[in-house]
Amino acid sequence: MSTLTSTTHRLIKEDQTTGIAIHDWEVRSHKTSILSSKEIDAASADLGIPIPEMIFGNNFLSIEHKSGFKLEFKALPALAMVDQSSKSSDLIKVSYAREWFDKRSMANQEHITDVIKPYDWTYTTKYGGTVLGSQFEETTNDSIDIEQLKKPDPILFYDENILFEDELADNGAAILTTKMRVMPSCFLILLRFFLRVDDVLFRIHDTRIYHRFGTNSVIRECSTKESSYRDTRARIPRSSGEDLSLLLNSNWVSSQLPEQESRVEVARLE
Repeated sequence: MSTLTSTTHRLIKEDQTTGIAIHDWEVRSHKTSILSSKEIDAASADLGIPIPEMIFGNNFLSIEHKSGFKLEFKALPALAMVDQSSKSSDLIKVSYAREWFDKRSMANQEHITDVIKPYDWTYTTKYGGTVLGSQFEETTNDSIDIEQLKKPDPILFYDENILFEDELADNGAAILTTKMRVMPSCFLILLRFFLRVDDVLFRIHDTRIYHRFGTNSVIRECSTKESSYRDTRARIPRSSGEDLSLLLNSNWVSSQLPEQESRVEVARLE
């Protein structure tokens, strides 16, 4: 059932789905439980790797324009981009990474018909969403309007959605989440992959999607940040003493990490 809230937008609430219809857009966020054991077996077999401990494979965030443009964020397409090259599992070392990798592989091998392949056990992914309709192209002439986002516009719809999470066998955390806010003038999505490998490194890959209503462009900004665990920990303010809680805060960590790479893309609405 949908509830009409004003002449300019309509909030959506249908079972496990919430969202908003505004101007020529429809936004939907679907949240449900983690995958069942049968779904996990099928996903592992399809991807060829053990999947994260907590995977919300049926969760999604989608935005769709009346022109046919659609952008969707899901866990399994993101995991399909995890590196499975021959040396991928050795790119990051921890004290017992080999033992952990063998253990995870053995736990899942009865459900995977192919030979277990090496894979990036941190689940690092540069997934930027699944696109239907108009495609994104790299641009140097478009950018997210930061000044517009600073304006105190009311938030008509806000949502957070977890796609997957893994504690890396108590070595840290890997988590992929979406956050979205819709204002009367625009919307902004943040898809964030956050990685913490204790005593080794921090890594963040952010994808931001921005659209100002009344324009024909959707901006996608992708960036990767990374630094050592030691250097990041050293940035904790002295006033905080040995309080390491900041290292669990992806926003604080992101503000401390140097940018490794970035690009801006644009999709034109017809």
